[in-house]
Amino acid sequence: MDYSSYLDFLSTTAINITKRIADLELVPAERVPLEASDVASFSVRTSGGFRISLVLCAQLDVLREITRRMKRRDVVTSGDVEIYSGEYFNIVCGVFLSHVNNTQHTRTRFNIPCFTEGFYPARSVDTNSWFILPFKCPYGVLEFKIRNLDE
Repeated sequence: MDYSSYLDFLSTTAINITKRIADLELVPAERVPLEASDVASFSVRTSGGFRISLVLCAQLDVLREITRRMKRRDVVTSGDVEIYSGEYFNIVCGVFLSHVNNTQHTRTRFNIPCFTEGFYPARSVDTNSWFILPFKCPYGVLEFKIRNLDE
């Protein structure tokens, strides 16, 4: 199965969910170099009919702003960022996999997302097997990555 055919829907989902729950405009962008000390990642693997790894890698300023807007507070802790940004990622994954299940007539579930300070996976490791969707907003950049686990 060519999982790259789902990239447009993942892109649309990321843009729409970000606007709806954080009132933040994401714009597709070119990939830019990021510093590991300035990013955090959330990753999840699926099981069932559509086996993928899905990752959100974002600059901390973007995750803080998403968290502030979701929490409706000006001051947020690093724990808040992990919880609220994790929930944001969870929502994007849920909407995306619901679409996949409906179009593929399959049952795909995702595990609990994992939080990583820095990059997941490391940018130097097998980047050719990942489809990457980079975005920008006024607070920095983020990217969604998807990889077929059956290859």
